[in-house]
Amino acid sequence: MEELDKKIIDLYQEMGRGQGINDPLLMTIFAKLYIEPEPVAMEDLAKETGYSLASISNKIRMLEPMLQIKRIRKPGTKKLFLYMEKDFLKIWKDALLKKQEYVVNNVKEKMPPILKDYKEKAKSSRDKKKLKVMEGYYEQILKFEKILNVMIKEINKVK
Repeated sequence: MEELDKKIIDLYQEMGRGQGINDPLLMTIFAKLYIEPEPVAMEDLAKETGYSLASISNKIRMLEPMLQIKRIRKPGTKKLFLYMEKDFLKIWKDALLKKQEYVVNNVKEKMPPILKDYKEKAKSSRDKKKLKVMEGYYEQILKFEKILNVMIKEINKVK
């Protein structure tokens, strides 16, 4: 089975590189936690990867918000275990909802008054160009919101 696990880890690392994530440890942890049906001891991850517990812990902090990784303490042991959500569509849906909440909603709320102020105060051609860039960004966010809504709706349909 180790050979198959290695192939899966290689695949995840390749997918990560394709998305600009050139961190083999990050993608190895992602792969290991995703394929393991039971919680994995962080200590075991450190041993298997050859990295320190501190390195593993730092990478987990990066992955936790995106991938719904849970830290688990089991009675009778001092070890810290990690478990990752296995429903990939739920992971994606939650990520899209976070984009909607923290990006789209913030921009929709805060950008119009900023643009209004900028229009009133923009005198130089440079300032006017900046205003055009930000207006374009705002328009793109509104279009992105429509795409997000369609994606979330489609994920809900297949569940």
